[in-house]
Amino acid sequence: MLEVAAVPSAWMRLSSARLNVSILFALAVGVGACSSESSDGTPTTGATSVAPSSTGTTAAGSSDTSSGEASTGTPPIGSTSTGINPTDSSTSDPFGDPSTGEPEPPPFEPGHVFVAGFNDRQVFEFDGALQSVTSWSHPSFDAAEGPSGMVFDYRGYLVVASFDQFCVFSGSGEIETCHPKIQAQRTENIIFDISRNLYTTTSTGGTDEIHRYDENYNHVTTFSLPTGNLTGITCDPEGDLFVASQTGATSTIYRVAEGDLSVLDTFTVPGNAEGLQFAPDGSLLVALAAGVGISRVVASSPSSVLSTISDAGLFWPVPLTIDADGNLYTADFEDGTGSAAADLFIFDQAGAIVAERRPSELRGPFGMVVAGVSLPCGAVPPS
Repeated sequence: MLEVAAVPSAWMRLSSARLNVSILFALAVGVGACSSESSDGTPTTGATSVAPSSTGTTAAGSSDTSSGEASTGTPPIGSTSTGINPTDSSTSDPFGDPSTGEPEPPPFEPGHVFVAGFNDRQVFEFDGALQSVTSWSHPSFDAAEGPSGMVFDYRGYLVVASFDQFCVFSGSGEIETCHPKIQAQRTENIIFDISRNLYTTTSTGGTDEIHRYDENYNHVTTFSLPTGNLTGITCDPEGDLFVASQTGATSTIYRVAEGDLSVLDTFTVPGNAEGLQFAPDGSLLVALAAGVGISRVVASSPSSVLSTISDAGLFWPVPLTIDADGNLYTADFEDGTGSAAADLFIFDQAGAIVAERRPSELRGPFGMVVAGVSLPCGAVPPS
């Protein structure tokens, strides 16, 4: 079994909006030719909180590690971060406006949840209880397909993958710029690694290729894995990638070295894997379709299922992320086509529902991210 490194101590908390430490976002790449359209979202249904209608089950012969924490002396995965590298000479004072010395607010409200509505061609914003806040569109979402994968960059800006571009938002509906992709295609997941490299996968029915870009969205390389249908992608605290490939009744998970991109390990999980997320206890969270739910598995070969969170309304979970408390966020792609209104869920580590919105107003959820949360493959923490 491969050892999982402790979370580096540099992954600190971005706190809530009321804390006095915030990020300087003076290094905007520059306003591109893209423009945005913004509109307030009107909730069609109410979100509820604390509804214990789900179950957390543990596989026989294995222990449930859902309450595990990171190693002693290190902050857990999912803690918040300033996202500024203090040793990087390209960054300015991260604590405020250099002209006034006043702290700047974060670009997005910490704890707010953002979901890409692939079939709505919009990004939807919810608060921490899944109450609707707003939604917005952009001309790039009107290409051959709508928006899909999303991630926060090191400044806390929201990066949304459209069909042929990466569009960077400095606030809700506020476009900074867009960058062309090396290839126009559906991009179910995008992540930044700990070195600020950007990686993309395709989706169910997609290719065996992963594209790698640098932090300025310049294409660096494209590499292939032995099988296709690449969906979920995440990384561990050391920066090694974990990539899901749907290979039939089981899915194959590849562990790929961050440096030379060689395959370090391969293991399988039962079911069709969608989103992946490395957990605070060193296990791997896997969103599994066809009514399975969210499984927690051993993140190395020979792997095994440690526990599973399921719910009658969670048939086709696709996106998957966590917050600083280890709560799990996911959304149901419903019939696999995303034509029906999606159900949104927040589960605690034991499988109880913290908040839910079913049905929501969006269809076809791909990307799902929580503002102000630093993950090994999320808003990039300082090195």
